[in-house]
Amino acid sequence: MHRYILCLVISFVCTINQLLHAQTPEQRPKIGLVLSGGGAKGLAHIGVIKVLEEAGIKPDYITGTSMGSIIGGLYASGYSAAELDSIVNNIDWAVVLSDQIPLSDVVPEEKADYNRFQLSFDITKKGLSLPAGMVRGHRISEMLSELTWHVSNCHSFDALPIPFRCVAVDLVEGKPYVFKEGDLSEAMRASMAIPSVFTPVEKDSMYLVDGGVLDNFPVLLCREMGADIIIGVNVGTSDKPKIDELKSITEILMTSAMIGSNIVLQESIDATDYIITPELHPYTSASFFDGTAIIERGEQAAREQIAQLQQLGDSINRYPITLQSPQNYTPEQIIVSDIKIINRKHVSQNFFFTKLGIHEGDTVSVEDINTGVRRLIGTRFYNQITYNIESNNGAYTLIFKTEETNLAQAKFSIHYDNELKAGIISNLTIRNLLFKNSRLSLTTDISEKPRAHGEMIAYLGEQQFTGFIGDGYFERTYLPIYQQNLKTAGTLNFYKAQAGAGIFLSYKTNTIVTAKLDWQEIKVSQETGLSDIFDQGVKRFGNGFIYGSFIIDRNTLNKRFFATNGHHLHFAGKANFKTYEYYDGEASSKAIIEPFIKVPQEHYLAGSLRYTKAITTSKNSTIETGLSIAAFSANAPFFDMHNIGGTAYNISTGDAAFVGLNYREKIAENYGLASIKLNFNITKVLYAHAVVNGIYAPNFGNNIFADQSFFLGPKEHIIGFGGGIAINSLIGPITLGIGTNLDDWKARAYISVGYPFM
Repeated sequence: MHRYILCLVISFVCTINQLLHAQTPEQRPKIGLVLSGGGAKGLAHIGVIKVLEEAGIKPDYITGTSMGSIIGGLYASGYSAAELDSIVNNIDWAVVLSDQIPLSDVVPEEKADYNRFQLSFDITKKGLSLPAGMVRGHRISEMLSELTWHVSNCHSFDALPIPFRCVAVDLVEGKPYVFKEGDLSEAMRASMAIPSVFTPVEKDSMYLVDGGVLDNFPVLLCREMGADIIIGVNVGTSDKPKIDELKSITEILMTSAMIGSNIVLQESIDATDYIITPELHPYTSASFFDGTAIIERGEQAAREQIAQLQQLGDSINRYPITLQSPQNYTPEQIIVSDIKIINRKHVSQNFFFTKLGIHEGDTVSVEDINTGVRRLIGTRFYNQITYNIESNNGAYTLIFKTEETNLAQAKFSIHYDNELKAGIISNLTIRNLLFKNSRLSLTTDISEKPRAHGEMIAYLGEQQFTGFIGDGYFERTYLPIYQQNLKTAGTLNFYKAQAGAGIFLSYKTNTIVTAKLDWQEIKVSQETGLSDIFDQGVKRFGNGFIYGSFIIDRNTLNKRFFATNGHHLHFAGKANFKTYEYYDGEASSKAIIEPFIKVPQEHYLAGSLRYTKAITTSKNSTIETGLSIAAFSANAPFFDMHNIGGTAYNISTGDAAFVGLNYREKIAENYGLASIKLNFNITKVLYAHAVVNGIYAPNFGNNIFADQSFFLGPKEHIIGFGGGIAINSLIGPITLGIGTNLDDWKARAYISVGYPFM
């Protein structure tokens, strides 16, 4: 009886077990997608993903390194291949990789010093220090933060639409670091920090660089996540590079950085079930401008295996679809409950919040945050600012990680033009020297024609919109005295010294208003010729001025050079309180130069207005229009008048550039000047330009110098025109051109290399 009951129980259990197994579906194999690093060549991943989508393959896990982490992370966050293609083709790679913010985002008091130097060093106790990378990556971080905004709530990368991992390397420990959680944009930025190209990312006690240094193709990581079948896209190479492929600094740095990962690369390839290796020659890791072609190469390589991929897609799609839980996406706008600043040292919290323009309780979007961050970078008190968002039951905290500009920096630049010749521009900038939120800048031009400029600003008040300004300027250039037929009677050494102090009001990133008390002195002496003056005992002569100045400067141009939109308006007015003569020489010879130093009226008003506007007329062309007006309320001393001629790369403050006239070829008292310039992009860095300008100078009847050919006499006008080419190079603008005017039709060439002094 007991045996009979035991048999019934065993039979019942076996039957139940068979039924359970019969109702349990066969487990769907997990697909892993592994994307290698390779710089711009990694854009081929997008083409491969397009084909995978067509084949019905959606990966269950994604791992990536470097550019593979960028494409993989964005795909894991919910973007489709078509969306990734659109994103890549709409990125301005020149801006993103140069790390330059638009000039329109730089605060007005810093615009004059922005984008003027080729080399920059931090000054430390150990001497001059180079940056940790050629590109700090601010614009890349901004772009990634914007693209991953919608998943900023996903602290764990397993909570993304597709679970994701990416690899970086900690330079401190010399070990790989796998990002599994945290800020997705920070993870991607760290994984692609190619040593020496991009600055490393500091996280906790680690100093993270490109994961390709040790693992450029993280297949084993994807296996660890649970992938049964691996599809790998390798845009690196297991072969030795050819010498002719190592001709650029980018390729050398990339290849050097990835040598360590070559040891495990073959092992990773062998562990891959489906390996796709696009043929990308002649493209390199720096070929970001060839994104469309590189994506097509990736698509072509995947289509060569389309039959196998479709078979895989069909085999996995026969399994029941497992519905994923809905994702908790970050809304387009959030209410900021708290703001935290990490690494704040010298810059005050008030300054940070005022320039950021965001406070607790504000409703903001990603664009609001990025605009505020660019505005902070534009103060030049910060090298880099990144941010992430923490969410707690719908309350959002903004966490900003700041890297303040070093307290002291040295900057250098070379320049040349055919008028003032070659020189080295050096700059010393010291911030927060006497108190917080102050900046001292000293710039010198070491050349045959030396110049120097110093400026001190210190922000005042709670809002940090106003402050104290003090400045000084010196130059020893030259003033040519032309006769008819463009021959020179001689050349004068031109000395100009100026100093002033006052207050300023800075409004947003485009307008600054300044009121100052100034002193200025201009003197000349003999350099060549003019023996009828200087052989008779005249050594040096000129004028001095004490005046109050009022300046309004509004600049919305997007670039310092080759601007494509925006305008620049500069109004300068002054009330002259005192004018005095300066003369050094024999008393009996003073009468010779008396007309030039005579003060017709000691007290007078003067004003000038300059306006330029850049308009984009087509994809490859822009127009720059310009208007300049200057006037005095009474006859002005000779040395307070305006020098006309030269280019924007060599004129001094108060002078007016004019194509068709040499540097300081003419002098005008009251004048109106208009110009129009057409720029045409031949390539991304090569421009052709054509210019027409005209000047009219009535001078209110001050004809004391009417017999001098260099002086634009009563109701005289000149129309000039010219053209040339310009290169937007790594060392600054390189311009070659030629111009003439309708009066003498004599050609005048102009050549300039590098950034101008002012």
